[in-house]
Amino acid sequence: MKSRIPLSNTAAVLLRDFLADHDLSQAKLARDIRISPQLLNDLLAERRLFSTEVCLKLGRYFGNEPEYWMRLQNHYLFRKTGEEKSKELDEIQPYQAAK
Repeated sequence: MKSRIPLSNTAAVLLRDFLADHDLSQAKLARDIRISPQLLNDLLAERRLFSTEVCLKLGRYFGNEPEYWMRLQNHYLFRKTGEEKSKELDEIQPYQAAK
């Protein structure tokens, strides 16, 4: 049996790393990017997904592209859905155009 790395929202994990690397508190980040502390806590606990607005704010704050945060989250969502729907997806026959 193959052991797997537990699936987690990469954007939330990385944001936790950003907080630690920059010695930022959740309260300060939430205040600085003008979101509620509860929303930030929910994002970090992986109870909520990153919105485009939050990605824009994080990109501005940390000096990276907002798409960076969204790509991380989308990667997670595709992996999660792929795992959940693997059986259904395996049953789909790829389209082959007539030659």
